[in-house]
Amino acid sequence: MMLLCAMMMAQAQTIRVNQKFWDGESLFTVKEIRMGKYVYMTTEQYFELTLEKIAGKKAEYKIIPSRQADDCPFGAQFGWRVQHIIQEGHNFLVVRKPNGDAMWTMTLTTDDEKTCQYMQEMMTSEEPWNAVNSILLNHAYLQSRVGSKEELRLLRNKILAYHGYRFQSKDLQDYFGKIAWYKPGNNNNAIKLNIIEQTNLQLIKSEEELRDESAEPQYDGVEAAPEKDWTEEAVARQVRKYFDAVNKTFAEGSGLNPFDLDKNFYTAYWNEVYDAVNEKESNVATVEERFFIDDFHWTAGMETPIEVKNIKVKLLTGNMAEAAFTLVDKTHGFTQNETLALDYEQGEWRISNWLEKSDDRSDSMLVRMEKYVGK
Repeated sequence: MMLLCAMMMAQAQTIRVNQKFWDGESLFTVKEIRMGKYVYMTTEQYFELTLEKIAGKKAEYKIIPSRQADDCPFGAQFGWRVQHIIQEGHNFLVVRKPNGDAMWTMTLTTDDEKTCQYMQEMMTSEEPWNAVNSILLNHAYLQSRVGSKEELRLLRNKILAYHGYRFQSKDLQDYFGKIAWYKPGNNNNAIKLNIIEQTNLQLIKSEEELRDESAEPQYDGVEAAPEKDWTEEAVARQVRKYFDAVNKTFAEGSGLNPFDLDKNFYTAYWNEVYDAVNEKESNVATVEERFFIDDFHWTAGMETPIEVKNIKVKLLTGNMAEAAFTLVDKTHGFTQNETLALDYEQGEWRISNWLEKSDDRSDSMLVRMEKYVGK
């Protein structure tokens, strides 16, 4: 197997300003290259990625901290290697774990984000069994199209079976032995995988390991989700935890400032804008003083405890999920249906949309803060 996954040899390639790379859920645009070695790129959602060229290594970089992003993207770690592959007519970036396995892919494109999303939907409509030997996959595709670790294992080995790999595991012998096109050869070492097959094989292997990390024991109550708890129950648990805090803050009169509640549960981006307002004000006026909680915060006017019922979670591509549920006014019996969007950040699910008294997001707290700081 090690021979099949030998080090990929790619031509030297310089990443250039204004190039765009699509990872299956976000379009990264190269904004700046400093001193010929630091590559800085961002998305429309203000995600950041900064790479530093590795001296003496052709087309190889490492991930370093960005200007305003505290966390390393993609579930990677700072210092992990990024390789620029330009080979066999393909041009893409590969984020690699310390053992060399691909764990994230980003394809060079000239398209805008809307077109990339459309192309991703088209790719997602393709069966993994048909795509795995010919189409460069990404994390978002595997998350949306391959449901279990066992399916991932079969998909990974299909790459090898297509080339006549002779399996040692009896279950794989039996499985592929029933497929008409599978013809096991006599020399596994003679098999040559193309660049797409090599990358997909490693990417699927990394996804299998990610599923292993996600298979943690279930937690009771409303504790914070454990590291990489990528389950529907983890999302539901965070929703319940959030509204428990809402009850404590408002209905029970804990005295916690609503903005502190938001900072505890909303995404890093919300906190970034919040901090930018305070910085612009130079401590003359805080966010709370400029953006009136009583009039505009979605929780304004809450006076009775609420109950969360019928939580239905949908895990989306990438580190995103949606939770639809019913809010019940426990004093008066009034009900209201709501939907929360959540992002997976720093080992837990955090809210990325902003509940309002009106469905018109143009009047939301975030939008008004964004306009104020010029975002």
